[in-house]
Order: sequence, then C-alpha cells, then structure tokens
Amino acid sequence: MKPWSKLQREVSKLFAEGLRLQIQCRAYRMASASGTTDLPRYWCTLGKDVIWDYPRDFGENATYYPYETDVSSISSLLREYIDMPTDQLLSFAFADRWQIVDILLAADRRIGKRRLPELKARLTHPGAIAIAATRWGREWEDAVPALEPASPPLPPLPEAAPGLADAPIATDSSLLRGLNS
Repeated sequence: MKPWSKLQREVSKLFAEGLRLQIQCRAYRMASASGTTDLPRYWCTLGKDVIWDYPRDFGENATYYPYETDVSSISSLLREYIDMPTDQLLSFAFADRWQIVDILLAADRRIGKRRLPELKARLTHPGAIAIAATRWGREWEDAVPALEPASPPLPPLPEAAPGLADAPIATDSSLLRGLNS
C-alpha cells in the first residue's frame, strides 16, 4: 500500500473544483501503564464541519478498537474507488460498510449533471447529501431521483366462473355419493 499522503493526493484530485472537502487519516500515539499503541482515525470535513469520522461514527463496529481497526480496509476501498472506470462508479457494488463511497461519489468531478438523478437515487449518507447540495445547489434540489428498474408485472389473476362465488358450500357428503359408485 502506498503512503497515506500519496493516496490522499490521488483522492483529492477527484474532488470537484471549489469544493472545500478534505479527507484525513492520522494515527495518534496512546501511552498507558501497559504499553503504547496508535489510535488510527479517518475523517472528512466539508468546510469546517466534520461530516464523516471513523471510528467515532462506527462505535458498534469497532469493538476491538484500537487493536483491530478498519483503517487498512478503508484505504483499500479508496484505492479501489480511484481505480474504478468512470462509467462503473454508480453501478458498481463497493464493499463499503462505512459509506465513504457516497461521499466520494458526491464530490467526484467525473460525475456530471447528466448523472444527477442516478446519483440522487444512490446517496444515503447525510454528509454526502450535504456535499451534493453544496456542489450543485438548486440543480441538486430539482433533480428527480432515477427510478429503479420496474420488476416485470405480475400476470392477472384468473377470474372466478360466474355464479360460482354464490353457490352454497356443501357440508355433507352428498356431493361425494356419486363418485363412490
């Protein structure tokens, strides 16, 4: 894996012009009576607001933090996103349980106005929606989300024979008498 500074530079090149978005990764040294360890942290800021933060936003998934972390997996996901062809960005199913791809998609300069409805249908993370609203403004609000492909219609239900619904239900075996002989 490349050093973080190189990966950060490559990710930042994807951001749309004028967007005050930054992605950071740091390891803070923690010293205790039983030894030292590093506390890794990833976070994204839009302007001065932190819109995404690992591990703070993912406490339930970070059971063994700081001894077992997802930092290398997040870095691998960023590399996978950078290397993905542009035409597959919105359709590819990234293994992203942190929703960092939503933030990258909202900020990616390779995704233009033509794909706004498709993007709007995909984004769920509040930080990503804030990025998209900042980036496109009124156009984002006016974009109608792309509809999911409709499933094939179900075949029509067969109609009951006329008058059959009004027929009395036999409670005795009178109807079966003719079948036994």
